[in-house]
Amino acid sequence: MTPLIIGVALVAGVGAAFAAGALSGLRIGKDALGAELAAYMGGLYGIISGSVAVALTVLVLSLT
Repeated sequence: MTPLIIGVALVAGVGAAFAAGALSGLRIGKDALGAELAAYMGGLYGIISGSVAVALTVLVLSLT
């Protein structure tokens, strides 16, 4: 894999993890926490868990 593809995959994966985390946090916690706080917290946890998964996936795919 070329460095450009690896960089794009990492950026797109982390962005998707943030967006998915924010949307799920908004859907789950907006009544209890408020919409803005729930989206921020979901985005944070999405980045934390998603960036590890994206980095490992790109690493495994680059080895093959």
